[in-house]
Amino acid sequence: MSDTIKTLTHGNVGQVVLDRPEKMNALDRATLDMLVDALRAFDSNSTIRAIVISGAKRAFAAGADIGALASAGPVELYTSGFSDRWDDVAAIRKPIIAAISGYALGGGLELALICDIVVCESSTVLGLPETAIGVMPGAGGTQRLVRSVGKSMAMEIILAGRRLTAEEALRVGIASTIAEEGTSEATALEIASRISTAAPLAISFAKQAVLQSQEMHLAAGIRFERALASVLVASEDRAEGMVAFSERRTARFIGR
Repeated sequence: MSDTIKTLTHGNVGQVVLDRPEKMNALDRATLDMLVDALRAFDSNSTIRAIVISGAKRAFAAGADIGALASAGPVELYTSGFSDRWDDVAAIRKPIIAAISGYALGGGLELALICDIVVCESSTVLGLPETAIGVMPGAGGTQRLVRSVGKSMAMEIILAGRRLTAEEALRVGIASTIAEEGTSEATALEIASRISTAAPLAISFAKQAVLQSQEMHLAAGIRFERALASVLVASEDRAEGMVAFSERRTARFIGR
């Protein structure tokens, strides 16, 4: 797509690689626009059933590109739509797995927090260091982080600049898996491949239900889950899954 974004396909899995090694994959507006375009293209491609985001070389993404933001005034920054790009990533319907090696700081961590599954290598470092340079997280970091790690830990990360290791990220719930050095991408692709064998409609509905658990009270969330589960009963994939199970064969899902 460009020198800063690369896309790959692995069967039913799409991969987007952030590739600005000279900037440790810092996220400027052009890179974010191309990231969103790539994710939307995979989201609308019926053959792609899961997506991996990874970073080239030493980092997943070492924050937003400070140089690109430093000269922006308050109105320009608020109306630019820069922070809205993270919301566009959050609107992707298919599962997104982050493969993190090296640093995921600032906007890079905010991007990882949007992903549905996070794989970290053992040397990964995560943090939101914005207050050290006189700003604060502005792409959902204060809201999404507290939902993952709780208020006290979120406050220390945001206010005191605490950085988390991969082990800490796993313990507090940011990450689901720690991969050996150099294998986060392969591990994320393997998880995505497993997702790609399941029924696409069921995966999409289940993702919606889990995300809504962070927005709804328990009773409302359970009603939402039951409504989606009931709709799935009418799907062709549900019928195929039941027949395949009874015949002890691999189901052939079509996403309907």
